[in-house]
Amino acid sequence: MLQALVSVLAPVAITAGLGFTWARARLDFDTMLVSRLVMNIGSPALVFSGLTKVSSEGTLFITLVTAAGLSLAIIILANILTVSALRLPLGKYLHPITFPNWGNLGLPLCLFAFGDTGLSYAIAFFVVASVTQFTLGVVIASGTFKPGFILRMPTIYAVLFALLFLWSGIKPPEWLLNTTELLGSMMIPLMLLSLGVSLSELRLTRLKAMLPFAVYRYLLGLGVGFGVAALFGFEGAARGVVIIQCSMPVAIFNYLLSVRYGGLQEHAASMVVLSTLISAGALPFLLPFLL
Repeated sequence: MLQALVSVLAPVAITAGLGFTWARARLDFDTMLVSRLVMNIGSPALVFSGLTKVSSEGTLFITLVTAAGLSLAIIILANILTVSALRLPLGKYLHPITFPNWGNLGLPLCLFAFGDTGLSYAIAFFVVASVTQFTLGVVIASGTFKPGFILRMPTIYAVLFALLFLWSGIKPPEWLLNTTELLGSMMIPLMLLSLGVSLSELRLTRLKAMLPFAVYRYLLGLGVGFGVAALFGFEGAARGVVIIQCSMPVAIFNYLLSVRYGGLQEHAASMVVLSTLISAGALPFLLPFLL
């Protein structure tokens, strides 16, 4: 079991650590270029490649998307109730403690824990995260709604294209599978490197104030993961993916939107780091129940 844990956690920790060290050494890292490569090329390629490897029809993917959407809805509702009960400004506190890191951290963990099958399942959560962060996330952070974001997301078209092949029973041509697999393979290392770089650049001045929120957020996500997995009757890799994804920390995207729209930037930065440390520290205890 120890060897299995190391094989899952070590690649993620080492790659993110390399990004952190790279940034601390003040070496060049074009975050904007990497983000554009990930969003416009790596993400749609990985989504298409991962979904077309699913042996069954697209119904399981739709079920996992539903589970991801329900998980996020429960988290949002719980956060609204919690922030309101504490009499804190909802518009400022809701966003930094809500949207989970189902991409940078969730995808590689599910890949190393459950192989290509786990990655295909985790992509359902990644798709939900991509759509909601650029729509509902922007609404919460800015107070405005811009539906055009969805139409400009290549990942959405990659999902629809992959589902067409799955539902029709037609196998994509080999050249297309090889191309998307090659391009998609760059996404996970780039995301982990970017995660390390981003963590190294955050200013942490609200650690004490955000620690209770970070603990609360982890326990909430973990409870939602176990509950949703039981509700849908998931077993094996599907169950593990749901629980791992729901236990992920809040995404750095929360901090970026706080900066963009004048939110609680230092609170969001502290929340990102604290929730990441808590999730990472709990994984060695959580994974034995899932593998």
